[in-house]
Amino acid sequence: MSDPPRMPPPEVQRAASQVQAWLDQQNATPAPPEVVAKMTPAQRLDYARLFDQSTMPVWRDPRGR
Repeated sequence: MSDPPRMPPPEVQRAASQVQAWLDQQNATPAPPEVVAKMTPAQRLDYARLFDQSTMPVWRDPRGR
């Protein structure tokens, strides 16, 4: 007979979830504007932190100063 499947130890599960979260961050794709519009300000900030901000264009003052 074969042994029934077993779950890995909790520390292995925790490590696997951290690796998966990191991979999800690396492969993040922009959300549609409708989804971003429904986010709270805190959720938008967390969402923006998923992306590399160093490649963003320089912000320009819309008032023309």
